[in-house]
Amino acid sequence: MFTEDLSVFFDTTEFADTATLNGVTVAALFDANYALGSVGTYGMASSQPAITLPTTSVPANPVGLPVVVKGTSYLVAAHEPDGTGISRLLLETAA
Repeated sequence: MFTEDLSVFFDTTEFADTATLNGVTVAALFDANYALGSVGTYGMASSQPAITLPTTSVPANPVGLPVVVKGTSYLVAAHEPDGTGISRLLLETAA
């Protein structure tokens, strides 16, 4: 089986950010992409903050766990493993 070394993407001196997931420091790629939803005539703008990280860095049941990235506190809303050893955690702003 072919396995790719993706560690270069999670190097915090190059691409990745340092985040704290449930009190544990992890290297992750953070994004908060703009999204436009079709709601009536005018539409609605939003963003979906997320971090992408190695699945081995994700706890077994991450939904609801706290995440701090770039000084902002979030909660994990969903876990999307891609089956290749990489996971995307969708975040929501912590109240």
